Order: sequence, then structure tokens, then C-alpha cells
Amino acid sequence: MNSLAYEFTSAQRRVLDRYVTFLGSLHPTFNGIPLVFERRRKNGHQLAVLSRDSRLENARFNERYLQEFWGRTGEALLLCGAYFEDLETFTGESLEITGKTSRNEPIGQVDFRQYSLSRSPIWKLFPPTNVPDLIHELALRFYELRAVVRQLKYTVVEVYEESFGLKSVFRSAMDHRSCNCHIEPTVAQELFGEPATTPVWDFNYSSRDPSVKAAEYKADIAALFSGFAAVNSQMGLFIEELYQRIDGVCNELLQAKGASRLGELNFKLAATLEGASECVALMNHFEVWLRK
Repeated sequence: MNSLAYEFTSAQRRVLDRYVTFLGSLHPTFNGIPLVFERRRKNGHQLAVLSRDSRLENARFNERYLQEFWGRTGEALLLCGAYFEDLETFTGESLEITGKTSRNEPIGQVDFRQYSLSRSPIWKLFPPTNVPDLIHELALRFYELRAVVRQLKYTVVEVYEESFGLKSVFRSAMDHRSCNCHIEPTVAQELFGEPATTPVWDFNYSSRDPSVKAAEYKADIAALFSGFAAVNSQMGLFIEELYQRIDGVCNELLQAKGASRLGELNFKLAATLEGASECVALMNHFEVWLRK
């Protein structure tokens, strides 16, 4: 595996962290907008109103999805490692059995109880009665891993697609007029006018002027959306590659299930094990980056 083709940077990890923080800050920031309108009204201006946008609700869900994403990736890595060990042990035992018998030994004459997998306390479908059943069990375990990775993929896709709606909601709200009698100050400018409504954000502003802060805040969030779109897209491609490789392992195991002799089985298992080891390497590479 060429890990450089899938390299993620600490800067990209920082983008993810900041995007999660931003999602969590959206509702407190938007809760300050009615206070801005009321403050302007008390100062003699015509009351402005901002319609509630249902897309804002996605922020809470997406924040939770991304927070849980790190944990679910770690769980997927543990599952991947466990099933790889099952396959590795099975492959090694198959070679040992071949050494005691012959490469030409028919699979139907091999006692499946010689494999430690036959003593597993848990089965995806039913207890095995022969070697092909054991191989089928291995395939089912990797199918389970594939389903877990598919859920990771769906999370990435969903959060990415909904980020466009959130971007539109945020930009529209920040540029909204703070009263119905003047174009400015905008909502963003007025939010920074008082500490009680100032958005909580990790940014070093160049000035205390509310207008300057508002402009820099909007520019930084716009850059954050762009950065998130880029890293999310790379994550999506990475997970898709991982998914396809796991799917390949599943298919190779099903093919190995049809082997008629031990020599043929060993040959197929060796190729399958190599593919599975690449899946573990990819999963570990991804999970290590997320833990930074």
C-alpha cells in the first residue's frame, strides 16, 4: 500500500475540529439574532425578522455525527484487526495441515475441527460442518466489516451534502439587515456590537471595530466551509477505496470456498490475506490521523 496516496495532514485534522466547533456554535449564534433585532427596536428602529430555516437543525445532527465518527472509526479498526487475525490464523493452520498431508488433499477429506475457528463461540449464521463453512464464516465477518465502513461512508456523504445548506443559511443570516429601516449594520455587524451577542469563535481579529470583526468572521467561516469540503471529499474517496478493498476480500473468500484441494485453497488464502492486510493498514492510517 502506498500510504502517501492517502496522506492526511494535521492541518486537515484542524479543519475538522474547527468545523465541529462551528456546528456547535451555530445555535448560540443564531439565538443572539432576536436579541439584535430587539436591541435595534429599542433604539428606535423598525423591527426586523429572520425566518427560521429548518436546515439549521441539521447542524446539531451533523455535529453529533462527526463527534461519533471518530469513535466509530476506532471500533471499525478493532473489528478489522480482529477479523484479519481470524483470517491470518486460518491461513497459517491451513498450511500446517497441508504439511501434515498433501497439497493434493481434497478439501472434503480435511477435518474442519483442526482449525481453531471451528471452536468460535459466535457464528454469523450457523455452526460449521466442514471447511467451506468455515471459509464462509470468514467471508461473513468481512461482510460485517464492509457494512460498518459503508456507514462511515454514508456519514461523510451526508454531512458533506448538508454543509451546502448550512453555508447558505449562515451567509444569508449574517448578511440580513438588523432593522427594516437601514441596510446596515447587518446582523453580523450588530452581533459583534455587544459582548452578549458576540459569536464565540477562535479567531484573532485585527480590530475591535464590530464591522471589521464581522467581515473577518464571515471570511474565516467561508474559508472553513471550503476547507471542510476539500478534506471531506478526500475522506470520502479514502473510505470508498477501503470499502472496495474489503469487498474484494469478501469476494476472494467466497472464491476460496470453492477450492477443491488444499494447495488451491492455500494459494487463494495467501492472496486474500495480502488484501486484508492492506485493509488493516488503511484503517490504521486513517484512525491514527483522526486521533491527532
